[in-house]
Amino acid sequence: MTPEASAGARARGATLLLSTQWVRYLLQIVNLVVLARLIGPGDFGVVSLGLALVGIASVLGDFGLSLAALRESSLSQQQKSNLLWINSGIGAVSALVVGLCAAPIAAAFDDDRLVVVVLLAAPAYLLRAGAVQFLVELNRRERFSRLAAAEVGGDAIGVGTAVVLALAGSGYVALAVQGTVAAAVTLLWASVAAQWRPSLPRRAEMRSLLTFGLSTLGAHAAQYVTTNVDTIMLGAWYPASVVGFYSRAYQLVMLPLQQVAAPLTRVVLPRLARVADDLSTLNDELLRAQRLVSHVLLGVTGLLVVGGAPLIEVVLGAEWLPAMQFLPVLAVGTVFQTIAYAYYWGFAALGRSGALFFSELIGRVPMVLLIVLLAPLAPTGVAWGVVAGQVLIWASGTFVFAPRAGLRRGALLRSAVVPLLVSGGATLGSWGMDAAFFADLPAIFRLASVTATWAVAAGLLMFLCGRSDARLMRETLRTMRPQRSS
Repeated sequence: MTPEASAGARARGATLLLSTQWVRYLLQIVNLVVLARLIGPGDFGVVSLGLALVGIASVLGDFGLSLAALRESSLSQQQKSNLLWINSGIGAVSALVVGLCAAPIAAAFDDDRLVVVVLLAAPAYLLRAGAVQFLVELNRRERFSRLAAAEVGGDAIGVGTAVVLALAGSGYVALAVQGTVAAAVTLLWASVAAQWRPSLPRRAEMRSLLTFGLSTLGAHAAQYVTTNVDTIMLGAWYPASVVGFYSRAYQLVMLPLQQVAAPLTRVVLPRLARVADDLSTLNDELLRAQRLVSHVLLGVTGLLVVGGAPLIEVVLGAEWLPAMQFLPVLAVGTVFQTIAYAYYWGFAALGRSGALFFSELIGRVPMVLLIVLLAPLAPTGVAWGVVAGQVLIWASGTFVFAPRAGLRRGALLRSAVVPLLVSGGATLGSWGMDAAFFADLPAIFRLASVTATWAVAAGLLMFLCGRSDARLMRETLRTMRPQRSS
């Protein structure tokens, strides 16, 4: 890897990458707020269903090669070029297959709107696959500012396009085209910013990269199927509006995880891969990352649970309040997903793709079965199936695969205790205050009261039992501040 500047510049770039994820988060919130006011739950539901059915193509287009490239200490020009052509070829085939599936999917679910949704989404799979290695190149060279700009720029233009089309009355078309526009902008931006041009495909040593990519592809494909079978089953049994309510609740719960965990992986994984030969150092780094990410994600999850109803009413509108039946249930699954993330980083850094795959498989096969069985009983049965699967994934990583990989299971378990106590205690306390005093307030005042109560309770609990974690946060923030050049 070739750093673009000094260690201070790299730290500032990493800080920028993580900070801009919150810009992306705000963009998604704006997307939620504005589009929810312009487009009804039924249109949201049909787009969510269509994308769930064909979105596996995005996983296939990556083919696990982004993770494989990120963890390598060195890659030749020809290896990088071959990876790009492999990604692009798979993306092209995926886009073609998705387009051909549009009519059969619409016929299977008896909704002609799905033809338009799928056809508009199809080009995105080629565009995203083509961008993979340009984004990896920016990441490997630690040009985090350019990487952040490419991703934020794509998101912003995609959101802007959707809002303009929605204002023009395009409805579900605005939602369906958003991802394709964002993918096109990101590809163009990243290819220019990377200042790297691929060579024509030629023979090079690719076996280890493809082996690792194929192994991680299994884990990612299993994750995709099991995180979308819920939407598909709801679409099979219930009206599109129910799918819309579920998808909004799921998006609210998952956005913080997506906006923190994904970019943190880009920053953390290369560092972990460099120290993977020293298990003691690797475990120390994992524990540090686990403590930091758990406080952030569990805190946001707790706030979503206790303030979910007024938040939905203020942000999305009163017609979206039925989404609240799903939100607290899905949040439980997010808790287990958060505290299991260290295992994902550890297995990837160590090259233990088998552990990564089978730890996911143990939880995701029962998850699919439970979703299929529970979906006909009630819409919330789907959410409980998701939670059960997340618990099993966490348990398999903790008690089966982490010890085999040399990860310190006990220390990782203990590192989650304080974040759970702080977030859980603050959530329970503010929930009680809400039930006793805030429930009859107008939505905006209720949301403000619940949020303030939660923040005070979390601060008190952090002072009582989380002082070392608070010091770690302060030290981390200090090291990530821009330093004046001498």
